[in-house]
Amino acid sequence: MRGRPYELPIAQPPRLPCRYPCSHRVRCAPGSLTLSDLSLQRRSGLRGSDVPDWLVQQGLPRVDTPNRIEAAGEQQWVMALSKREFWMLDGNQTALEERPASVAVTPNAWPLYCQHSHVWWHLSGDDRAALMAKLCGVDLSEAVFPVGHVAQTQMARISVIVAHHDWQGVAGFSLFLDQSLAAYAWSALEDAMQEFGAC
Repeated sequence: MRGRPYELPIAQPPRLPCRYPCSHRVRCAPGSLTLSDLSLQRRSGLRGSDVPDWLVQQGLPRVDTPNRIEAAGEQQWVMALSKREFWMLDGNQTALEERPASVAVTPNAWPLYCQHSHVWWHLSGDDRAALMAKLCGVDLSEAVFPVGHVAQTQMARISVIVAHHDWQGVAGFSLFLDQSLAAYAWSALEDAMQEFGAC
């Protein structure tokens, strides 16, 4: 990031194919909402007490406050889910099929498998908070959930991570949820979007 991609060690073999139940489908409500599947973009994670220092060594921002997301370059972010768990999101790079190696990158920084476990969707549009209010009990309006904030909550009764940040210059919510529930979650979002004139 910041001019050069970061890399985690890759385990070879075996190769674990990425699964994208809703790969790159988009639903739009003109002038209101756009739901895009970014699951083929790269994301990786680390957990451990040494991760914040490792991020700095890689030229990435040190995000000290849990449930925050910070830009780390053009279409790149670091998301803190706790003081020990961090995800790196790279909208410029294609997702890797290989799983991360099961070895620490430093003595107390271990890879996570978020690339293979979670889909990555992006919801934008002025009505995005109103839409999510139909599926989620957390208030995601701009006044209480501004850009840079992250919520770990439920949407349509399934666990979801919601990150509020800019994507291609437009503010929106990145949604991360279990791949095994992707078809159900996408359908729930589509149904809710009908009330906003989805095409």
